[in-house]
Amino acid sequence: MAHDRRTFLRAIAAGSIGTVVLGGTATAASDVMIEGAGTDIWDEADEGHYYFTEVSGDFDVIVRVDEITNTDEYAKGGLMFRESLEAESKNVMIRNTPGHDTSVQWRSEMGGESTSLTADAGESESEISEGTMSADWQRLVRSENTILAYGSTDGNSWTLMAELTEDVIDPSESGYLGLAVTSHDSGTLCTVGFSNLTGVTPSNNRDIGAVEVAGSVSTENGGDTNPIVSTRSVSNVTPTSATLNGVLETLGDASSATVYFEYRTSGTDAWIRTTEETLTTTASFSQDVSGLSSGVEYEFRAVSDASDGDSDTGSRNTFTAPEDGDERPDGSYFDGSDGFASIGSWLDDSTRVITVTEPTRSAVESAFHTSGSRVIVFETSGTIDLGGNTLQITENNCWVAGQTAPSPGITFINGMVQVNADNCVVQHIRSRIGPGSDGNIQGNDALNTQDETVNNVIDHCTASWGVDECMSVGYDTDRTTYSNNLIYEGLYDPYGDGSDHNYCTLIGDGADHVALLGNVWAKARNRIPRLKSDTRTVVANNFCYFFDEASNTDSSAETTWVGNKYTGVTATGESIVEGSGTVYSEDNVTADPPIDSDVSFVEPGTTGSKPLWPDGLTAMPSDDVESHNLAYAGARPVDRTENDQRIVREITDRAGNDRLDSEYEYWLPDHEAVGGYPDLPENTHSLSVPNSGLRNWLEQWALSVEETSVSPP
Repeated sequence: MAHDRRTFLRAIAAGSIGTVVLGGTATAASDVMIEGAGTDIWDEADEGHYYFTEVSGDFDVIVRVDEITNTDEYAKGGLMFRESLEAESKNVMIRNTPGHDTSVQWRSEMGGESTSLTADAGESESEISEGTMSADWQRLVRSENTILAYGSTDGNSWTLMAELTEDVIDPSESGYLGLAVTSHDSGTLCTVGFSNLTGVTPSNNRDIGAVEVAGSVSTENGGDTNPIVSTRSVSNVTPTSATLNGVLETLGDASSATVYFEYRTSGTDAWIRTTEETLTTTASFSQDVSGLSSGVEYEFRAVSDASDGDSDTGSRNTFTAPEDGDERPDGSYFDGSDGFASIGSWLDDSTRVITVTEPTRSAVESAFHTSGSRVIVFETSGTIDLGGNTLQITENNCWVAGQTAPSPGITFINGMVQVNADNCVVQHIRSRIGPGSDGNIQGNDALNTQDETVNNVIDHCTASWGVDECMSVGYDTDRTTYSNNLIYEGLYDPYGDGSDHNYCTLIGDGADHVALLGNVWAKARNRIPRLKSDTRTVVANNFCYFFDEASNTDSSAETTWVGNKYTGVTATGESIVEGSGTVYSEDNVTADPPIDSDVSFVEPGTTGSKPLWPDGLTAMPSDDVESHNLAYAGARPVDRTENDQRIVREITDRAGNDRLDSEYEYWLPDHEAVGGYPDLPENTHSLSVPNSGLRNWLEQWALSVEETSVSPP
């Protein structure tokens, strides 16, 4: 929304900031007073306070706006219908402001730009002159697929301001209807008085978006006392069972609340009620349900019954019980907990969340070096140049959630990203180190774990253009899981001296309990992977394209290979897995083209039993590996950048050269293969970090960039 901030500052200087009484006469008849903060209800995401109830189908609601605190000329209050309670939701709002007449605004798409009758993009929908009118009374109507907005000076004669058909905005049948307030001044509360509300009975209130100051509602009978409960995502889904998750946001005025879930087969009428749990404070809660039917879609909702008789029902979420043999209906087959590492066992709702708002090394490094348990989230996308130096996570208990960045995400260049701490999780980032400028060879991985680190997970990341390897595991480490990563194009001759460093992954001496699950290795000659002395490794359901010497095991290495698929070329007369280590092999294949008939996948001398295997892990059949891994490997697979798309295309088409062997000119912008380091746009968005359910929130963000059917939380 374009406006002149200097006008507002002059108004402050003139002493005109106070309460604007609409209609010209102060009234004590306001029976609903709403306080709301927030930067605005506008642009791609909203910040404010909402007093609402869940509705479905048509509605006709009326309210009088009596007065508004003049925190800003664009503070606003009025009727709103929104598709969800997320900040980026589709919505329609009739707005009264201190400094302007009444008008109508809307957001047509989730996370899209807002517009209004007074904006260039929305003026064609206006039924009134210049898109505004003087009106204290508001009326919002939904009739089938059309939303109509009216204004009035007396509550009797109504003027149509806008008729928004489904071509303009097409929200779902169900949604939320009520009164919204924003101060347009993030640290200040704006109070709006309403009266004569008819057509809807709000039962809940909450802040929308990441406001700095919490809002509230008071009514003529003492205020809103209802509890607020929210439905979260589903987890642990199997063909016959699932875990339903929710959070009790507030108890209202009650001392306790009974919480539970209702679930049913989608499209049916009767709800099934789960076991109850009594809470005396706000908290997350969950219930396991069983007896589900595989392949069937279910819907569920959280419910809270407070001790004072009030109740609340959360929004409906859906999930599909997978067919037998497919344990994850959404996202990839593997996640970071499928290896030997425990993923973020330290994470709870009190864990500190650090927000990165600019794509710079200093901003990320500050978060990487902060002590204490923490989750790092991103409100910006972009390319982060590391300046030729390693960027390390140096403090334990760090979760890097690259999935929270707006499209196209975060890419690190010109430096190694390294986990030099314990109990860390890194998800959905890209690291493209390149040859650098110092001429150093050894240890120039794009992404790795440092020696002697413990219990680390790198999941759904991209590592490319490494020198020596692209993504490796440090020496004498324990419990390291690399899952669903896209690892490719180690540089064959990065300095023009004929040196061969076209490798993918090395498992350092003494590394124990390493799990390599669901990764893609592409366009490298060797170390796919290299298993060094005294290592113990599980290599399951990985896919490799273009290789030469492939994998090698030292004599004291122990490893389990199950369900891997390799295709491309190999040295005639040799095995895929070479060396004298102890190797268990099951369902490993080559194809398109297969290797020579006299070449085995594993050299003779292997063992007939698995040296190690994660508890509860079941591998996919090798026939499913290529299609699955190409769909899910790497950072943000539904939002891949050009180089990741290029690699997947080359694999799919069985095309592309088998190595990148040029010198520094490889990085010139006009180079035919890559065209230099990427330069991603710096897009921004606002994150609304929940007060509870943080782990589920992170999982939902991850699924939103892994699976096209899942929306961000």
